[in-house]
Amino acid sequence: MLRDLALLSEFLPIFVYLIFLKRNRGEGLLVIFLYCVLSLLTEVVHAIWETQLVFSSFTIIEFSLFSFFFYTSLRDRKFKYIPIIGAVVFYAIAIGSFTTKAPHEFDSLPTSVEAVLVISYCILLLYEQIKDPNIVFVYNTKKFWVIIAFFLYFSSTLFLFIYAGSFSEQQHSNYWMINNFFDLLKNILFCVSFIMKKSYKNPYAVDGFEA
Repeated sequence: MLRDLALLSEFLPIFVYLIFLKRNRGEGLLVIFLYCVLSLLTEVVHAIWETQLVFSSFTIIEFSLFSFFFYTSLRDRKFKYIPIIGAVVFYAIAIGSFTTKAPHEFDSLPTSVEAVLVISYCILLLYEQIKDPNIVFVYNTKKFWVIIAFFLYFSSTLFLFIYAGSFSEQQHSNYWMINNFFDLLKNILFCVSFIMKKSYKNPYAVDGFEA
């Protein structure tokens, strides 16, 4: 039941983004929309071609989109180096794992590294938003809900990804509901972000000072 709801929820952010397209233009959320489309296509392809290589490939492309989103969202030039360094580390690990593991094995190491990096990026971007005097209420920005969606999903599934490679079929069936639940929650939070009106900026703020 939860698995089916999580799969159906893959459609929601795509439809909501298109319905409220005007509200999302210029907000830097096109990358998140592309990620949602890619996530849905991955589920479709995996249903046709049941191999772990589908998800392994998705992990690499997924992280590339995440890195681009955080890189373009960060304003401080010093912080922008962090996603670049993280990408170099991730690609080295992901390519090594992709070429050495068996096709049926879950790519625990790359997904775990991805989770740690994305959680770190979320904290960094959230900190930057809180310190930005142009943002009156951080929870009134579209990107805040995207950040929270990523943070909740990856922080809740990190240990699941770490141990998933050693799960038996029964354990995978029992524990994977954690991933399904937070995947569903992630998609709902994306919808919240897409439905919101354009982010409000404080017209009285001056860089370095709060109004």
